[in-house]
Amino acid sequence: MNTNDKHDVWLTTKRIETLVDGIFAIAMTLLVLNIDLPQSFGPVSDPAIWTYMIGLFQQLGIYAFSFVLLASFWRAHHLQFFYIKRSDSFFIWLNVIWLMFVALVPFSTNFVSNFGNHTLPMLFFNINMFIIGVIFIFIWTYANRKKFFIKEMTPEHYNTVKKINYILPSAALLAVCITFVSPLWSPVSYFLIVVLKNTFKKGIL
Repeated sequence: MNTNDKHDVWLTTKRIETLVDGIFAIAMTLLVLNIDLPQSFGPVSDPAIWTYMIGLFQQLGIYAFSFVLLASFWRAHHLQFFYIKRSDSFFIWLNVIWLMFVALVPFSTNFVSNFGNHTLPMLFFNINMFIIGVIFIFIWTYANRKKFFIKEMTPEHYNTVKKINYILPSAALLAVCITFVSPLWSPVSYFLIVVLKNTFKKGIL
């Protein structure tokens, strides 16, 4: 092992965690900017505003749903990095690529909020979720293979978290299949995340 390799192994995760916090803060803020303001072409009245608010139901629902998903991703990453305290160049880039798809969520959410009754926008959103979930699995398994964990990590804990990490891509894959039948119903599959997590050890993620 050369000097550069030794240096890479001992890279810290502080800058990764800082970048993650920044990207998630921006992405979660951008979600609300996707909600359309009403276009007024005449006198504004209370009935017109109520009609507008009712029409926003789908957009507000998609916003809340995506916000909670992003919050879940951030929380899972934060809790996993309690145990990950080392990194190398490849591990840093793996996290950066993961963040690239996280930053895409506001766009995919806006795509769905405006054209959610069509197959392609919902398919795009679900594939975005699937890729986020798959890369997250790679991050966890790579950290284990390179022994980036602190000594408190146990095999039981590692395997439990690994099982939980498979839930999101599985739910997203199911959502992709449902999209071809009924795009509007495909997000229902993500509620499996809550159900399946309860089957594993509580308090880990």
